[in-house]
Amino acid sequence: MVKLAYTRVVSEHQSAQDQVQQMEAMEVDEFYHEHASGVSQSYPEREQLLQNIEAGDELHVTELPKIIRSIEDLLDVILHLREKDALLYSLEESWLDFSDRNPYNEYFLSIVERLQQLSTDIRQMRRQEGVEAAKHEGKYQGRKKTYDTDHPGMNHAIELYREGHHTVKQICEITQISRSSLYRELKRRD
Repeated sequence: MVKLAYTRVVSEHQSAQDQVQQMEAMEVDEFYHEHASGVSQSYPEREQLLQNIEAGDELHVTELPKIIRSIEDLLDVILHLREKDALLYSLEESWLDFSDRNPYNEYFLSIVERLQQLSTDIRQMRRQEGVEAAKHEGKYQGRKKTYDTDHPGMNHAIELYREGHHTVKQICEITQISRSSLYRELKRRD
């Protein structure tokens, strides 16, 4: 078992010394340190840590927002660690305990999964409301068609199809157009 610590500060000018001191008190074996804002799309050190973690290892943080970006991210990290048979501990969130000692960890995971689904549902609902509002204002045009009447590959495919000298499979290989797209466009243009 290896105790790993992850620390993160927002900028190069900030110090993680307080996080490091707290982790050293936990007798951590290995440190991963990141300079990244909370809105950053990538945490390369965190990703490296999650790849390197092994069965029986413990991951320690001073607080959850240091290692996660959202509820969905929390669930992803927890599920990843469970797959690896590793544990996550947070000094600030002492309730976070997925070890065998905690009889409530399955219950907590089910709550987190439901929160994740709720978050997804809310995003989809907001997107749909935005589409409806745009339609009402006459601004929504839908997704742009991949193959319009000016698309040279599709025009060539239809030309080859109408000549009748090639099979559909050959036409698709020549033009790099999928079979379903070719049939859909033939139906539309007839």
